[in-house]
Amino acid sequence: MPCSSPPPPVDPEPQTTTVDAQVPAWTAQFALYLGSGGIAVLLDFGSYFALLAADVWYVAANLVSNALGFFGAFLLHKYIVFRKRGMLASHFLRYCLLNVFNIAAQTLLLIALVEWLHLGEGDGKFLSWAATVLWNFFLYKFFVYV
Repeated sequence: MPCSSPPPPVDPEPQTTTVDAQVPAWTAQFALYLGSGGIAVLLDFGSYFALLAADVWYVAANLVSNALGFFGAFLLHKYIVFRKRGMLASHFLRYCLLNVFNIAAQTLLLIALVEWLHLGEGDGKFLSWAATVLWNFFLYKFFVYV
């Protein structure tokens, strides 16, 4: 009877060196979320200044550009970031409700930052906006696009 050596031990979790294995899945999704938000901002501001250059009244230009940014963000988040198909009306309704909530929360946060913490109006606006950007990722993921 020939003598054979035992098989090498099996590693229960093979070691990988890929970046994907080191970065949680939500991190890549968050990067897509920030990138899509950047594109939405470019849609908003780019169309605003393009409309101004076309001699459109600034208030009308603002309304149109805000709508383009809003719909652009919704579509990019739905189809690119969170990869959701179907349920367009349901997702859009929840997206709109979240945006109404965000306007109220952002305004209250802005007031608190300016009136109670004595930040400047610009700094307060930026910080209140940044807070909504952060919490929106999770609200979109677990409330809007479910």
